[in-house]
Amino acid sequence: MSFLHNIKKTCASTTNLIKNILNIKDKHITFPAYAYAFSDEKVHGVFSKVFSGLLSYPENPHCCSSCGKSGTVIKHTPKASLIQMIPYQNVPTYLRLYKQRYRCKACGQTFSATTNIVDERCYLSNALKFAILHDLKQKCAMTDIAKRYFVSPKSVERILKSYSYELNPYHMQLPECLLIDEFKGTSDCNGKMCFILSDGQSGKIIDILDDRRNFVIKDFFLRFSLESRNRVKYVVMDMNAAYPYVIKEVLPNASIVIDRFHIIQQLTRALNKKRIQVMKALRYKNQRAYNKFKRYWKLLLMPEDHLNFEKYVQYPLFDRRYVTQTEVVDTLLSFDDAFRQCYQIYQELLACFHQKQLDEFFHILHTLPEDLDIAFKKSLKYLIKHTHAIKNAIQSPYSNGKLEGKNNLIKVFQRVAFGFRNFSNMRRRIFLYEENWHTKQPTKRNCGEKSA
Repeated sequence: MSFLHNIKKTCASTTNLIKNILNIKDKHITFPAYAYAFSDEKVHGVFSKVFSGLLSYPENPHCCSSCGKSGTVIKHTPKASLIQMIPYQNVPTYLRLYKQRYRCKACGQTFSATTNIVDERCYLSNALKFAILHDLKQKCAMTDIAKRYFVSPKSVERILKSYSYELNPYHMQLPECLLIDEFKGTSDCNGKMCFILSDGQSGKIIDILDDRRNFVIKDFFLRFSLESRNRVKYVVMDMNAAYPYVIKEVLPNASIVIDRFHIIQQLTRALNKKRIQVMKALRYKNQRAYNKFKRYWKLLLMPEDHLNFEKYVQYPLFDRRYVTQTEVVDTLLSFDDAFRQCYQIYQELLACFHQKQLDEFFHILHTLPEDLDIAFKKSLKYLIKHTHAIKNAIQSPYSNGKLEGKNNLIKVFQRVAFGFRNFSNMRRRIFLYEENWHTKQPTKRNCGEKSA
């Protein structure tokens, strides 16, 4: 009882000092002299800094919170609660707050004084929760955040669950350009891959689904009004064969655009597979040729007009002779006539695509030589199935670059967290980071652009 008596003796200088240290704004919290307000104690087996203070109102509450009668409330014995604050100088910090209790003489119920620094029936301060929530927006594991703030990983997970992003299709308008893609999900997802869609203009993620099958995508889009779905003019995607069917059904006015990166990727993969086939055939016949194919494969995938034919460089596999990049490519093509034929067609298609010569591009695809390698021809013929979408890709300014960046971010989150087991937690962290990223984006004037 003597300690409570000392706690009630307010010291103005100590109160101001501790409030500045702990960033407390509640005027009803006071602290006694320094000898009673601060102590080093062992809390949960860890040496910690403990501040002791009193929460009390200057006057008794006017009426009872239970029965509502006025003039019946009297002071009761204060009750101590240990509140965990933000660590001070990497040391666990607590506030032992003696909350003044009040008793109603009419109904006999007791209640305590309240403060905004901590929620009711909670021992983690709101400032600590906000600090943890802020760190959850960064690329770090939840276990690292738990160690930094001296809390359990489950506490960090509960704070993460307090944040929720819910899409309201009745009040949201779909953008004119949609970017869609998929990425590997968690073990509790309904499918192996998750479906993600974002705004083509701003790049902001609209939503993430735990399944990429058509009936799930269809159910998602049908939640939007027909007017909202008719606003979508372009849908940018990869060469997934299943998506066009559901897109045409739920977004009637949308034109499908194949991402330009995936078109070039289809060409380079076809040539690379042929290179590996030739390389394996030369492994035991011509070891030097095998080594050259294996080492200088990047030069074969480059456009011909990007190869340097003037600068001479000393290459190790060419007996330290000074040769140009074009001479290296010519040497590689001399080892196999079938590969030379595939390389020439690849370069022609690449040039037509970069120069936006659509008619010439598809003319080459439709008139491929009969003696062309079967696997290489099959890979190129697959592009004919997406003729309309490829034309839209060349004519429209949209691409999946912004969404591919988001997918890379998600992979970073999964790698840092050593893999997510819960889809909801992963989705919340993605939207937390997304919200943090978009709030930090500078305006045009901040970027140095002059306003009109």
